[in-house]
Amino acid sequence: MADMGEVRSGRVAELDGRTVYDLARLRQAVFVVEQECAYPDLDDADIDPATVHFWVDGADGAAACLRVLRGDGVWKIGRVCAALPDRGTGLSAKLMRAALDHLGPEVDVVLGAQTYATGFYRKFGFAEYGEEYLEDGIPHVMMRRKGTNP
Repeated sequence: MADMGEVRSGRVAELDGRTVYDLARLRQAVFVVEQECAYPDLDDADIDPATVHFWVDGADGAAACLRVLRGDGVWKIGRVCAALPDRGTGLSAKLMRAALDHLGPEVDVVLGAQTYATGFYRKFGFAEYGEEYLEDGIPHVMMRRKGTNP
């Protein structure tokens, strides 16, 4: 199990090959294998120069990660995940705080939350909006944290 290590961040162009591999491997383990979603996890947003990846390393590579990207005129947080042995340790919360600190309090931030996880995101000021929808067969709902800018 990973310790509560340092949050690291960077754009794909700034990362070494091993780090990119570790992030992709973790996301594949969670989103493709564990959640049985036979859909591509990696996309062009991963390599967009504006996308910033956040992660905490564990004993075997990335223990938890997420990404921050710009899309449709708003900032988005996505691909939030933790390795099975590292869940419930606070790593995802640590990453959320780092990502929100990076963005600052003035901007609106949205995310598509798996419905079961909405309570986690509410702790960071997110509120649901819109109807529940299926993404890759998993119930999701959109959530927004309103920024302080009018």
